[in-house]
Amino acid sequence: MSIHLYRDIDLTQQISEGSMTNPDTDIYNGTDGESKDHELFLANEQSTLALAMNATTTSVQLSEARFVDEEIVIIGSEQMRIISGGGTANLTVERGYAGTAKTTHASGTRVYSGYEYTGLVIQVSDILGSDESSWCKLALTQLDLDAVVAGAPLNMGDKAHAGKLSFWRRITVPAGTHVQNKTDIKLIITGVENPIL
Repeated sequence: MSIHLYRDIDLTQQISEGSMTNPDTDIYNGTDGESKDHELFLANEQSTLALAMNATTTSVQLSEARFVDEEIVIIGSEQMRIISGGGTANLTVERGYAGTAKTTHASGTRVYSGYEYTGLVIQVSDILGSDESSWCKLALTQLDLDAVVAGAPLNMGDKAHAGKLSFWRRITVPAGTHVQNKTDIKLIITGVENPIL
């Protein structure tokens, strides 16, 4: 028998994962039991500039739709407040927000959501039916997965707006498991969102 395990990552406060779709799916051997490791990443919501910007333009052309109105974004060391166009690839912004220097930005430059995060914790949650959160282990390195308690939260610490954090997840489906589809295991990320000032 094969187990289809669906992992839905709940990402709060503009944090987005890399290297994985949301929801993510995988197939496990539930007759014999099977474990799989996967590295995941936490990073701020981001895009890139589709067009270069001079130091005075208030129009930002993104390579993909991102962000919301009133959000602060960072390009290089310049902060900008989104006035309109949130949720699209064409933003109108207030330049030089919070006293940062207005400058030119080349096409392809990263545009980050302007938030820092403190006290990040990742918790495994199983929201429906029987609780299989103990199938999941979280650790900062792949080697650490052997020693951690299944289902225990993982403290990730703090994250800068332009940084990313990496962690490992191991799912172990026990031998003789007779569940065909598991769709409610979530990794819930909590922390404090701090605007960059």
